[in-house]
Amino acid sequence: MNGLPKNLFKTLIISIVLSIAANCIYYAVSQKGAPHDYAHVVPPIISGALLLNLILGIMAVPSLFLTNAAYWKNISVRLLLYFSGPLLFLVTVLYMRLQPAVAIFYLSTGIIFILVHTFFYFRLIRRKV
Repeated sequence: MNGLPKNLFKTLIISIVLSIAANCIYYAVSQKGAPHDYAHVVPPIISGALLLNLILGIMAVPSLFLTNAAYWKNISVRLLLYFSGPLLFLVTVLYMRLQPAVAIFYLSTGIIFILVHTFFYFRLIRRKV
């Protein structure tokens, strides 16, 4: 599985871009009608999305163990190694006591990461079969 590091890197880059866009859109919609200067809000959104995606990327590193053929052949181990880190991030966010706006920011970033990660998983599965 030579493509696993490349897929993880693509997942990280694409999810950073998508989560920045989604969180900027969410902020613009939630502050609709309020006179705000978006120039002061965009840098914290970018840095927050970058940091959370880096955390999610680090939590997805166990997927690189799937280069071992024995792990790849066992479907339950494959799913556990590939998805456990990002799913644990979402579970942790759901159990933490966060302000609603912060929780939405974390959840949207985590969900976007998992969706992109899942897309690359299915591309990887299709290529192997």
